[in-house]
Amino acid sequence: MLSSTSTSTSKSTSKSTSTSSTAETRAVGFLRSRRISGGIGALALAGLGVAHTATNAVGFAADADASWPMFLIFGVGVSLVLWAVAVVAWLFSRRGGGRVGRVIIAVVGALCCLMAFNVLRVHPEIVLSPAGPGPWTLVGGPALLLAALLPWRKKEATDAGCFSSTRSAHHPAGDRIDG
Repeated sequence: MLSSTSTSTSKSTSKSTSTSSTAETRAVGFLRSRRISGGIGALALAGLGVAHTATNAVGFAADADASWPMFLIFGVGVSLVLWAVAVVAWLFSRRGGGRVGRVIIAVVGALCCLMAFNVLRVHPEIVLSPAGPGPWTLVGGPALLLAALLPWRKKEATDAGCFSSTRSAHHPAGDRIDG
């Protein structure tokens, strides 16, 4: 009786260990996903563009001496550049890309990290304000750097929902279906 109890206890312990290792593997895979980190970085850049446009529009409306060219160049123009880089980061994280896209994302990620560091150093009270650069750069900078530094991993046939053993059995060429 005692031996059967200890056997069931060891089986349940091994099940919980394998379940926790699977959960850890999924968590590490989530953190190492270029698709997720690039998407988070792209959304942070888009949010930074919206916050930048809104803040500059309010400042433009409040200042009687403000000029339209300065507002269009430094208010809307900077936001358009942020949105363009957000699109580049989004496409890079979804489709992959060349060296140029990776370098652009790495440079923008490093600049966002520097801006977040500067905001934390000079004005730590605005870190959590959505109208400021704090939360956008604090999240977007490391996410963009991670997306630029992670290698491109191709999905295996089993990850895409196909069964590699049946594909290769029906198609002698393996993964090539077209010929």
